[in-house]
Formats: sequence, C-alpha cells, structure tokens
Amino acid sequence: MTDRLTLATATGLPFLVLAFHFGTGLIALTAGFLAIAVRKGGEWHRRGGMVFVYTMIATGLTAAGIAAYEGSANVLGGIFTAYLVFTAYTTVKPLPGASRRMDIALMVLAFTLAAVSYPFAFIALGRPGRQINGVPAAMMFFMDTIMLLAATGDFRMIRAGGLLGTRRLARHLWRMSFGLFVASGSFFLGQMKFIPRPIRIVPLIFVLALSPLVMHLYWMWRIRLKQNLRGMMTTKPTEARRAA
Repeated sequence: MTDRLTLATATGLPFLVLAFHFGTGLIALTAGFLAIAVRKGGEWHRRGGMVFVYTMIATGLTAAGIAAYEGSANVLGGIFTAYLVFTAYTTVKPLPGASRRMDIALMVLAFTLAAVSYPFAFIALGRPGRQINGVPAAMMFFMDTIMLLAATGDFRMIRAGGLLGTRRLARHLWRMSFGLFVASGSFFLGQMKFIPRPIRIVPLIFVLALSPLVMHLYWMWRIRLKQNLRGMMTTKPTEARRAA
C-alpha cells in the first residue's frame, strides 16, 4: 500500500493531482457556502451552484483517483460525491438528449457503490479502534446508508417517470447540501490536524463542518414536510422528464 499523499511529500504527477484536488475543493466550499447564504433561485445562487457543481465533480473524481493510488477504499466515496452532485444538477437542468437509460445507469452505479461499501463498514468493526484509514465504522455505515437512500430515490424517480414541484426541488437541494457536507466534513474535520494551532478553533471548525448537514435537514423539513417555498425565486414547473 502506498503511503498517504500530502502536499509536503508528494512530487511529480501525484503532487499536481493533489494540488488540483485541494484547489478545486476550496473553490467548491466557497461556492457552496455562497449558494447556501444567498436567495434560492437568484442570480448568485445559480452562479454559485454552477461553480460548486463543476468543482465538486472534479474534487470527487480526483479524490477517487488519489484513493486508488493509495490503495484506499475511499475511492468509492469520491465517486459517490461526484454522482450525488451531478444528479442534483440534472434534476433541475436535464442534459440535452438525456434519457431513461442514463438515469438507470446512475441508479445502478449508486446501488453498486452501496453494495460494495457496506462490507468495508463491517470490516471496520473488527479493526483496532473500529476504523479503516482513520474513518470510523459508524461514519462508514452512515455514508453507505446515504448511498442506498440515493439509489432508492433514483428508482422511485424512474418508476414515476420524473419529478415535479417540491419533490423535484427537494431532490436537488438535499443532494447539493449533502455534497457540500461531504466537502466541509472532509476539509474541516478530516484535515483538522493540518490547520495551524493559532486558528484551530475546534467549536468553529465543527460548526463549519456540520452546517451544511443542518441546512440539509432544514430544507427537507421546509420543502418536503411544510411545502413552503416562500422567499424562493422559482420558475414555472416544467413537465417531468419522461423516458426517451
């Protein structure tokens, strides 16, 4: 197994990939928090969201590549993050010529990631400290369950022939919010030891890391349960995307 890559020790192509991953991750975090802070559906929300989508997909895929180079199972998390943000984007802005086949392929990908990931969580239970590569078994079970829920959501969307109204909006928001949570948690908690001690304010770090998850729960409560779109700039709902 290759030692874990760091900017301080990597050279050549691994260094370039790691630097690219770090840079796109910072941009994704900035754009994601901007999209959370501004009015939903407004110009800044759309612009921040687009930047977040592109940089987060790049961050997830490079994370998968780095994990593969290191021989780590975290490659699955990187792929899932890219999938989650991509499907969040296509929920509100389907790709030209997109068809039912692509939806099915993405659903199969999500189910496959969940099926492959769950055994690693059980393996972690038997490891010292109940973790693998610093990732606790509880967090692995949590992420694996999210993968399964995302795949189930894909199945329900395909079976219904598409989504309309608040269901469509909720799918977009929860996937974007959770994608941001993956980024914030990985950066602020996963890399906490690299933050200089003078500015390593642990309560603030936890707030920054967990705030996207809190916002995710808030939007699910407001949109799915309360059906409240007050203050949001929404366009006239388009017809559900049907099988091509």
